[in-house]
Amino acid sequence: MQLRTRKIEISPDHQATLAMLEAHNEAIRKIEDEKKQNEYLEDVLNEIPLRFRHKSFADFEIECTAQAEVIKIIESYANTFSDRLLEGSSIIFLGVPGTGKTLLAFILYQHLVKSGFRAEYQPSLHFLRLLQEKQFESYHAFGSLLKFYKELPLLIIDEVTEGSGKGAHPADWERHLLRMLIDARYQENRCTLVITNRSRKELIERLGEPTVDRLSEKGISLAFNWNSYRRK
Repeated sequence: MQLRTRKIEISPDHQATLAMLEAHNEAIRKIEDEKKQNEYLEDVLNEIPLRFRHKSFADFEIECTAQAEVIKIIESYANTFSDRLLEGSSIIFLGVPGTGKTLLAFILYQHLVKSGFRAEYQPSLHFLRLLQEKQFESYHAFGSLLKFYKELPLLIIDEVTEGSGKGAHPADWERHLLRMLIDARYQENRCTLVITNRSRKELIERLGEPTVDRLSEKGISLAFNWNSYRRK
């Protein structure tokens, strides 16, 4: 027995109605997406210290050629972040305290979030302790948090060379977690910005050469080698 297929014809009026409904639903989805993005942006801004909140590249004080060059590089990085994300380009900020490393990191952070990218700023000691707590809590809890940090388009880790070990060195467990996370982000082509008050030599000594190599392979190191703003 051969079945006959029946062609269903939709009238022009019905087609127009369906098109209007689809356009209406698309408009609602867009409004909901914008609402979620605005709520996320508000949450991010509320967590940023007042000293750095709502800062932009125009707020970074330029007094020498080196500062102008660093700003130029990071502003270009921010404006081409989609391309940087395809490459997995990371950044290392090096320099003594008070030279504007954290300020510039928060400027980049806010610029990207306002552009629709997900990002996170974390002091190294805080988020490593959180990872350790989740590791003791359960395999699932640890895996979920690690996945969250691994998939962020940009993760900023401040004071990455400071830890709970002797002489404020990262302890073995801290080095292990950092190496695991940075390697996982490297494999996923995620961008990582690490900040240290120490030299590149000390960075390698404290984190290990393999970890620093992962950050440097497709990235850039920027030296904030000018006087502290705090000494004025």
